[in-house]
Amino acid sequence: MSNIPCDISLRNCKRSQILERRRRPRKSVALAKLTPPTLPVVLNRPRLFQLLDRARRRPVTWIAAPAGLGKTTLVASYLKTRRLPVLWYRLDESDADPSSFFHFLSLSAKSLAPRGRTPLPVLTPEYALGLPNFARRFFQQFCARLPRRCVLVFDNYHEVPAQSVLHQLLPHAFQELPTQVSVIVMSRQDPPPMMASLQSNQTMVQIDAEPLYLLKSETKALVHLHLRGKVDRETQRFVDAVYDRVGGWAAGVMLTLEHVKSRYVTALDSMGHVPEHIFHYLASEVMERLRPDTQELLLKTSVLSDIDVPLAEQLSGLSYAGTVLRELHAGRYFTERREGTCISYRYHPLFREFLLHRAQQVLGSGEFRALQRRAAELLVSAGRIEDGVLLLQAAEDWNGLVPTILAQANGLIESGRSQTLEAWICSLPESVRNENPWMNFWLAMVKVAFTPDEAYGLYRQVFLQFRSQEDQVGSLMAWCGAVRAILLRWADMRRLDEWLELFPMLQPEGGPFPCVEVEAHVADCMASAIMHRQPYRSDARVWLDKAIRLAGYLPPAIQAGSRDMLNIYYLWNGEVVAAEAGLAQFSRFARKFHWNPITAILFHNLNATIAWFRCEFEQCRLHTRKSRDLIQETGLHLLDGIVLSQGTVGELLAGKLDEAEVLLKENDRATQQIGGIHRAHFLHVLSWYELLRGDAEAARIHVEQGRKILAAEGGFLFGEGLTDVVAAHVWRALGRSTEAAQWVARALQTADRMQSDHLRFGARMIAAQLAFDRGDDTAGLDELTQALAIGEARGQMQYPGMERQVTAHLCAKALHAGIHVSFVQRMIRRHRFAAPPEAQAIEAWPWRVKIRTFGKLMVEVDGKPLEKQRKAPHRLLELLAAIITFGGQEVPVSRLIDALWPEANGDTAQENFKKSIARLRKLVGVDDVIQWQEGKISLNRDLCWVDVWAFDQHARQQDIRAMVLYRGPFLGPEEIPAWAESRRDQERTRFIRLINWHYDETDVAGNVEKGIQLLEQAIEVDPVAEPFYQRLIPLLLAQGRQAEAAAQFDRCRSALARSSGRLPSPDLLALVNTIRSQ
Repeated sequence: MSNIPCDISLRNCKRSQILERRRRPRKSVALAKLTPPTLPVVLNRPRLFQLLDRARRRPVTWIAAPAGLGKTTLVASYLKTRRLPVLWYRLDESDADPSSFFHFLSLSAKSLAPRGRTPLPVLTPEYALGLPNFARRFFQQFCARLPRRCVLVFDNYHEVPAQSVLHQLLPHAFQELPTQVSVIVMSRQDPPPMMASLQSNQTMVQIDAEPLYLLKSETKALVHLHLRGKVDRETQRFVDAVYDRVGGWAAGVMLTLEHVKSRYVTALDSMGHVPEHIFHYLASEVMERLRPDTQELLLKTSVLSDIDVPLAEQLSGLSYAGTVLRELHAGRYFTERREGTCISYRYHPLFREFLLHRAQQVLGSGEFRALQRRAAELLVSAGRIEDGVLLLQAAEDWNGLVPTILAQANGLIESGRSQTLEAWICSLPESVRNENPWMNFWLAMVKVAFTPDEAYGLYRQVFLQFRSQEDQVGSLMAWCGAVRAILLRWADMRRLDEWLELFPMLQPEGGPFPCVEVEAHVADCMASAIMHRQPYRSDARVWLDKAIRLAGYLPPAIQAGSRDMLNIYYLWNGEVVAAEAGLAQFSRFARKFHWNPITAILFHNLNATIAWFRCEFEQCRLHTRKSRDLIQETGLHLLDGIVLSQGTVGELLAGKLDEAEVLLKENDRATQQIGGIHRAHFLHVLSWYELLRGDAEAARIHVEQGRKILAAEGGFLFGEGLTDVVAAHVWRALGRSTEAAQWVARALQTADRMQSDHLRFGARMIAAQLAFDRGDDTAGLDELTQALAIGEARGQMQYPGMERQVTAHLCAKALHAGIHVSFVQRMIRRHRFAAPPEAQAIEAWPWRVKIRTFGKLMVEVDGKPLEKQRKAPHRLLELLAAIITFGGQEVPVSRLIDALWPEANGDTAQENFKKSIARLRKLVGVDDVIQWQEGKISLNRDLCWVDVWAFDQHARQQDIRAMVLYRGPFLGPEEIPAWAESRRDQERTRFIRLINWHYDETDVAGNVEKGIQLLEQAIEVDPVAEPFYQRLIPLLLAQGRQAEAAAQFDRCRSALARSSGRLPSPDLLALVNTIRSQ
């Protein structure tokens, strides 16, 4: 199924919590994690800058060092000194969801890309089977937006949880870095094992902690910088002692300097050797010296990961909070400053850890939780939803978390961040989650793409809750969710019956919907449920048309799948024109949304489906290839099954079994994992393939396997009809015609219930063949007439289980009987059917090449006279005439050379022939129509029709239609080469015998007038054939029509005189005396 579940958008509805308005986040805060730190005056470290210069010769540099070694300051000062453009990304727990990671990277790209640029792809659940491909593609497009020499910095990589799939994706992404872009990763840990490949292929270089420790000389320079040269001997001895203790640990040195600034000296022995312990000890000492209001500000703002001035003022109650933060940064109190569109601050991780610990001690658990709740409220109001949620979770403030989640759920799903939404919802206690049905509704929305059965259970649960609360919006949307979960799983279809039965109780017929968006969702789901389960309903077409009309109100991701599937329903009914109109609407929709990958794949797949419906197999192959390329490029393997199925059907209809086999093998693997009706449909196509391959027994097994699955899954009427039509072909091939007819009857019953002309056409075509098989031509022609009437009305030229040879035979039958001739000719041309043997006698067959020899040599190529397309040299036409004269099949080259170049020596004659046959082939312009094998020339009977072949075949059967073909003497009335004279006489003799036989039949029947007409028609065709005059003149005399008899004699004498200069035969001259005596 292509009905991809994603988001839900109900912008115009005013009821229920699902509609709670989301606050627009302030742009500056939304990009806080994307803003590099603003440095005060810092110590530049040339030796490390050179180390980074060398490291950046590789695409990725990984800096692994403990907290407090100055990683952030080093990288920021390096980039500033080297004047390199930078895109800074600070990782945190929210990046455990790779969708969040790519979402925020997309936000950073918006500030770099010009307006109107195609948006970066969104990581939605459909990419689950191909995440590495998505990561590669995203980074290709993302890096194309970055300026030259840009450095992409990933800070705090250690914040990403170990179980996050992001660790597996980034190695693939980093492989796509262009030469003008490099990456620096900062972490407290070594690269995860997944990054090993980057090191082995020399894509990444690692810088460990050792070189980051301050040298003693750097420590002294740092002291000079921060104390502005106010360093006495006592202070220097103290710094030396600290250096010996902390070993160049920058954070410890900085805190020591705070002691030095206040001339506060303490014993170091009690601090131990663990850096964190030293930091906490020194920080607490420094903290005690700050003003109480500053201490309060630090403690209250410690709950914020990023602090902007308005937030600090509201949370602390200090109107001058901004001034304090600025002083803390200027005084280097472990406070970073970041300057985006607004200024924000961030405490050093070790300092914030200390402050949080102190805040809990000072405030107590109750007041600390209240602080967290207040901070969360402010963060959510400011648009910093992720930070707010983390605080609400930490404070266990479920009453605040529930409305926050509900307000953000739709936006999270729209941006592909379903894992984030699921984590938020699952952080709630189950009792809290179950109180509000919208919470489990959104959880179902998250789960439906991965575990549709689990989502179905949730939809069912919340549906009952909504019903008890009389919430119409909730009830209808839960109803839609349950239906979509069933359709996505494409299994246990009986469940749809229950939901279809429930619908009238939710929405009385004619009653108003809460809003047009809900109506669009309902129409989409009703149309899909009805078409899959109850397509015979009288309102099926009403819902289908309504769903198409309202599709524009659906969210883009659902709309793409909906437009694809709704147009497929039209094709099920054989309504190709309606599907093509829907395709045009789909194209406009796709352009509006920049051809995102899912939309593009479904669009190309619908194109492929309509193409094989139209028997445009190259187009089908082209669009299938585009879909598969996009799937491979993007990793959207969820769509493998539907794309491979349509491509396979196109190849089977085109007779390309090798190509079909490749697609079937891939689809076999895909559908084994999915199961359900997906697998049944695969078996239907596989049985068709086995039938065409000639293994009817294998085809039978697959048919029965597919039917068994369909029965187990509760039935899928259209799928059953398709299988029944193919089964009829299979059982016919097995020689079990009675059972084949039973399959036809079942298929026709399904077609009538569905009003499906697609199934009707296929069932009637195989029914016609079964009738011809048993020798009942009357019934066969009746079935064939009904089938072709449907085909011509619907423009349908193919059907399930179609065998090209069988269909070509049916087309020949139709042309022979004069049934829907122009349509059948189009059908033959579309399929490029090889002509069956009986078609040689059928001039109406749309031959690529037609050659007429009676009356005059004329050649038609694709229905157009050759002389109107290109000039035909006489010598080449003479060669063609010779080939036909000598039989047209396996004519020895030596015989042609002897006839056309009798005077030339062997080598010259051979060379003349080679050149002439090559020029003749080029003149005709149809590949393989003139074949040269093993020294013999043949005209390809599959492509070429020659009137003399058809004439001979009809004449042998005494078929009067041969008379229509004989338009005059073989190769014309003029003088012809000697090698053709015997063939001319032979054909004239056949013609005379044919006319005489039919004249005798009319004579026996006593139909004199019909006999006269027959002879006169024959004379019109061949005025010098005396036997016709010898029968016609006495017949006219017997009727007392002397004048007409005399006129016929004069006509004969004149024709003979013009043709050969001879007189009429003695028998004919004797008749003259009879005429004169009368």
